[in-house]
Amino acid sequence: MYLPASTAPSASSLYLTYPWIYNIDQAQLSLHLPPRQPCSPKLRSYLSKPPPWAPSCTFQILSDLHLELNQQYLSYEIPACAEHLILAGDIGRLADYKHYRDFLQRQTDRFKVVLLILGNHEFYGLSIAAGLDKAWQLEQEPCLHGRLIVLNRTRYDVPGFDVSVLGCTFWSHVPDESREIVQAKIQDFRKITGWTVAGHNAMHDADLAWLQNEIQSIRREAHHDKTMTRAGKPCISRPRRSILVVTHHAPSLERTSAPQHAQNPWRFAFGTEILSQTSEGVKVWVFGHTHYSAEFRVGEVLVVSNQRGYVLPWSPATAETAFDVRKVIRLS
Repeated sequence: MYLPASTAPSASSLYLTYPWIYNIDQAQLSLHLPPRQPCSPKLRSYLSKPPPWAPSCTFQILSDLHLELNQQYLSYEIPACAEHLILAGDIGRLADYKHYRDFLQRQTDRFKVVLLILGNHEFYGLSIAAGLDKAWQLEQEPCLHGRLIVLNRTRYDVPGFDVSVLGCTFWSHVPDESREIVQAKIQDFRKITGWTVAGHNAMHDADLAWLQNEIQSIRREAHHDKTMTRAGKPCISRPRRSILVVTHHAPSLERTSAPQHAQNPWRFAFGTEILSQTSEGVKVWVFGHTHYSAEFRVGEVLVVSNQRGYVLPWSPATAETAFDVRKVIRLS
């Protein structure tokens, strides 16, 4: 092929681009190259982010369907609007095992992956240990085709995306001065076999420790990738993983409940103020339990819930809950 003199590659450019043409090894070649200039932090940050046209990972988010009311497991329909379905707890009771499984089967037939958080109502009529056994049994059901993932202190890395989902119930912390009122007002302590405030708080501590450890682990992985990249030839590191946290109980007492309930003495049964302790590196936090749909930001974290609440088949969802069965979030 003929190239005009103005566009023909020079001997030096061929030398730099195709050193094997000149039978020069890389060690010799490096002696003739100028030193590599480091990327500025601003440029590195820009280049490490996914481009605007990068495909996004979609999650349809729902919680607090309470299908145990009037046994709605077989009648309630979820139109598939995303690849992944997040069910953030209080979907029904694991004691209603067959109906619960049949409901999940319809979802795994429609969605690529169904991510299930265990809410407090999942354990009604059972002990915590018995409920966990039934949850693991659900994961193994052949009819669910391996598409159900129970998020009980579980990390799920979405294939094909730099997205990690961290999920647990995240039982709330009940302070000593509120124990009596919480135990009197909250049905968990009568409907979950052997459940106590002390056990509730112990589970909170375990969930919080797990969450903090997993978030720090993902941040260390990102730091390791960056260190390896700097030690090698390229200047551009791969994008940092986006962290999506899913819990049943709320990660804050602010803006997560209806205003008329925000100062209830038993509010500590519904959430714990921990965003400042755990949110660094988290992109989205999905929660449920409060029967109040909300969407707001705390720093760089999008906090969002989409809760149906107690709805009978013949009664429409109230405007108060702002529930949207087609609610979708996107991460890239």
